[in-house]
Amino acid sequence: MLATRTQYDFYDGSGTLLAVATETTERSRRKAVRAALPGNVLAGPQTLLLRDTAETPLLIIEKHDNRRLTTVRRPMADAEGDDLFEGELLGAIRAERTTRHYSLLNAEDARIGEVTGDLGLRKFSVTDTENRHVAQINKKWAGLRAEMLTNADRYSVDIGTKRLSEALRSLIVVTAVVLDLTLHESKDVV
Repeated sequence: MLATRTQYDFYDGSGTLLAVATETTERSRRKAVRAALPGNVLAGPQTLLLRDTAETPLLIIEKHDNRRLTTVRRPMADAEGDDLFEGELLGAIRAERTTRHYSLLNAEDARIGEVTGDLGLRKFSVTDTENRHVAQINKKWAGLRAEMLTNADRYSVDIGTKRLSEALRSLIVVTAVVLDLTLHESKDVV
């Protein structure tokens, strides 16, 4: 089956579904075929809406056209339709130098964290502004059958401290989506 809309499911450590991020527009069959081919990563902007299990909008994830910048917004309170997407900017994730290095930026464009990946682009360390390791994001092995026969990727996000700002905590979680959109989007989840 060709993926015409990207979807990410967020689970806690015990396997309970917490939230779902779904692309807001459906892509054409032609783009879906291109995305399904090995080694292809979709270019162009993408917007995903993250909702909790009660369908309450939590975050808006906007990957910009150049693939180097993704902004994260809170949805407009009590809004519907397109007005929902006019919410307050929470921060941004910007690729630096290569797709191994990312800056986590607050709403004022100040750096609040940094993400650095290993050479295999499977393990990403997150540090704060004082260079303390605060989280780890890993692309997980899903098993031979899942890796060969499905388009689903799995990531784990381990935040090692509770003393993080809401913006930094949210950006760390969203970074797993950004990594997949930027590096592995040809295996998006449907």
